[in-house]
Amino acid sequence: MNKIIPTPRDKHPDPELRGDRISGERYYSKEFMQKEWDHMWTKVWQIAGIASEIPEPDDFFVYKIGLEEILVVRQKDKSIKAFYNVCPHRGNILVHVENGSLDTFKCTYHGWEYDTEGILRNLQDPEDFDDGNPCGKIKLKEIHCEVALGFVWVTLAEKPQKFQEALNPLISHMSPYQPEKYIRVLNLTCEVDCNWKIIHDNFNESYHLPTLHPELSVHIENDYKFSQFDMYDNGHNRMLMPGHKPALGDQSPNEVNFPLDAALEAWDLNPEDFKGKAQETRLAIQEQKRKLAKDRGFWHYEFLTDEQLTDYYFYNCFPNYDITMTPDGIQFQRPQPHPTDPEKCLFEHWWLVPDMEQLSASATFMGSDTTENTAGENMTETPLGPRPLRPAEHEWVIYPEGSMGYVTDQDISMAIGQQKGVKSKGFEDAILTNQERRVRRYHEVLNDYIEGRR
Repeated sequence: MNKIIPTPRDKHPDPELRGDRISGERYYSKEFMQKEWDHMWTKVWQIAGIASEIPEPDDFFVYKIGLEEILVVRQKDKSIKAFYNVCPHRGNILVHVENGSLDTFKCTYHGWEYDTEGILRNLQDPEDFDDGNPCGKIKLKEIHCEVALGFVWVTLAEKPQKFQEALNPLISHMSPYQPEKYIRVLNLTCEVDCNWKIIHDNFNESYHLPTLHPELSVHIENDYKFSQFDMYDNGHNRMLMPGHKPALGDQSPNEVNFPLDAALEAWDLNPEDFKGKAQETRLAIQEQKRKLAKDRGFWHYEFLTDEQLTDYYFYNCFPNYDITMTPDGIQFQRPQPHPTDPEKCLFEHWWLVPDMEQLSASATFMGSDTTENTAGENMTETPLGPRPLRPAEHEWVIYPEGSMGYVTDQDISMAIGQQKGVKSKGFEDAILTNQERRVRRYHEVLNDYIEGRR
């Protein structure tokens, strides 16, 4: 791979908006929920999981979307296949665990046994069929599956959109970070009392940052006038925000406060040297990272532009996943539709960091080194504090007793209240600023699917 493959910063021409109404019932109507499933969810490409977490032949995991379950299996030749997780004999769920390693999958109802290619290999009473022994003839129903950027992607469509078209420009933009070499160290799911689109709408705009996340202005430029927003034809959106400097609209835009001071110290810069001139920290950290990264083992920096060494690249992707690319970690947040209730969703939060086999010292959001826990494991910072540098076990969080991360908890608190408000007669349509145009665009693309234009 060539060093420093820049992510284009040129402003992408915005598609023209129709001005489709964003009415409340799309957030609580069971009829609208069914339309989404019939016309959108069964057609789009979705991230099923992390490819590196099924590294060996026979490794598998189960991905759930709506009422469907998808069995994703590493094959003998190291390729990956995906099947509906159901025995075609009588419709019993085939695998009842989230992940594992098996060379055959045996139905617990009548004992039909399938290999990792989905082919029926063994069953009881094979002679008791009119057409003879069905072994080798019956298969699990396979679905389209691709691997890119370290993720496993699946689609329920019989004739899906071409993968490269569906993922444009995500693959080219994210490739320099090399996420296939990252480890998921945080893997959380929380049931939230709101429709999944309310959370995704939230990630499609930064207008709420000064109100809901004022603490971010200490080290992220959150003013829309200094950010870049892009909308793509296939429904994906992007936001570029300068980082490692205070926002110009912050109460102290020229003062260095935590965690910006920690970022400077982590890269051998003295916060006192930037007293009264904190707007210079971003470029100073870029220069210092470029100078010190190789000796410190930050192998991935050499593939990033100077801007990517400090800035935040937010990708709000259709239909429902949000990926934040930072120089030292990738944040993945996804509100999944609840299987039966349009006023609930299953909200996922992942944090991924570079593979420590190739990185001698990982970084926090702002750049500090790893530590060890009492078991002698290397630790890395995440939105929930230090976590071991190894693939994380899946955790279910009960909100508000448990946390999805400080900033994410703020978003959830808003989403629950908004779910109540969209049912009010006082809400008829969203009244949006120009910087929130991506919200309108998102709903127009969703309408395109529902109304048969995609």
